[in-house]
Amino acid sequence: MSYIHRPHDNYYEPGESLKHLFEELVIQPFEHDLPALAEDVKNTRIYYWEDIARILSQGQSNYDNVSFDKASSEYYFPKDKVSIYCVHHMPRHLFGSYHIFTNCLPSINENNKVVFIDFGCGPLTSGIAFRAFAEQHDITYFGIDSSQTMLDKAATVNKYGTNRYQDPFYDKFALIRDADDLTKLLNKYIENGDGTQIIFNFCYFFSSPTLDVDKLSDVLIQIMKKYNQHRMCFVYHNPDHRSLSKSGRLKTYGKWEKLKTNLSMIRSQITQSDVETFSYCRLINDSLHNNAKVYYEVLCDG
Repeated sequence: MSYIHRPHDNYYEPGESLKHLFEELVIQPFEHDLPALAEDVKNTRIYYWEDIARILSQGQSNYDNVSFDKASSEYYFPKDKVSIYCVHHMPRHLFGSYHIFTNCLPSINENNKVVFIDFGCGPLTSGIAFRAFAEQHDITYFGIDSSQTMLDKAATVNKYGTNRYQDPFYDKFALIRDADDLTKLLNKYIENGDGTQIIFNFCYFFSSPTLDVDKLSDVLIQIMKKYNQHRMCFVYHNPDHRSLSKSGRLKTYGKWEKLKTNLSMIRSQITQSDVETFSYCRLINDSLHNNAKVYYEVLCDG
């Protein structure tokens, strides 16, 4: 789709409409509300990334709570933390998701409806990428995130869409905070046996310290049993687990492995996995991020 460009191999940049979205919904709020930090980012001060990681607790911050940063003696409110997250993580996750979808997902049958279930949806990051990948297919989007502030941002981003509030990314769209609500939602959008394809997306999701893998497994098993006539696909993408510390591997890949084990007796699967490398431009100073890496696994019905 026109709002994501790949001018050459594995390098991604936003088209004009996505540039407008980033400028109005991400960059301007960041520069207005956090001018000192924005200046550090603009000038690529050597310590700014450490500040970001500390403020966001390595991405595991509670985005609905006010945080006090002892190092800077500053308070960061929920909208501030979401703004920081969007500037620093959204482009990498968005283009990484698009890279995985376009290179690794099976093509979508033109006659099929799709339900895309986005775990840890944040500000609609993978949702934007999936709409670009699937283009004009009939897609229902369900975003799940524990933070209401993130969900509010996702709703704003979806409404903005590709044409400044005239054409949302998704018309059929729902945001929830608890995966337990998924089964009720699916009942509204899927008739058993109607050919709808269900895609479960897990982008940078399993590092959450509060994630209960067994509870999540129970919900997914219910869905898989009920809609056993439907084609399903599970997409996992996260930093290359081999480059993480032992504790990091346990937090991310270990939880994903546990989920796969819990689901392994339900359906036969065709699996592919690898590390993919891509490049993109940062939002604030347009510096190029070369060789960003993402580990992925795709599990689809046999």
